[in-house]
Amino acid sequence: MQGSIYEFVKKKLISHGVSQTPDGLVTLENKLLFLDFVQLERAVRNANFDAVQSAVKRIDERVRSLGKRHLIVFAYLYLFFSDGTPERTHTDTKDDGVVLRSVEYRRAVTPEERLIADWGSLWFERCGKSLLRAVYASKT
Repeated sequence: MQGSIYEFVKKKLISHGVSQTPDGLVTLENKLLFLDFVQLERAVRNANFDAVQSAVKRIDERVRSLGKRHLIVFAYLYLFFSDGTPERTHTDTKDDGVVLRSVEYRRAVTPEERLIADWGSLWFERCGKSLLRAVYASKT
C-alpha cells in the first residue's frame, strides 16, 4: 500500500522542480497552498474532473493572493504528469493522407482520467513555458 498522501504530494511536487527556486518552495512552505495540492491529488485519484477543476481554481486563487500567480504552473504540471497521460504516442500517415494516431498508457485509464491529463496538458502547453520562466526568474 502507498504511504502518506502528504509525502506522495511533496515528492511529486519536488519532482516537478518546486524545490529549485525560492518561489517554487512556497508550494511546500505555505501550508494552505500545500493542502490545496493534496486536494488536487485526491481529485485526481478519484478521477473526478469537476473536483480537479475546483482544486485548480482554489490553487489559482491562493497563488494570486500570495502575489505568485506563476506558481499555478505546478498544478498544470501535476495534471500533465498524471496516469492519464500517454506513455507513448505513435502517428502513422498512410499513402492516401489518412493519419492514424495511437497512444499507449502505463495502465488502463478511464475517459475521465484522460480528460484530466489532457486538460492539464492543454493549459501547460498554452502558458506553461512563460510561467516556468517566471518561476525560475525568482532563482536570482
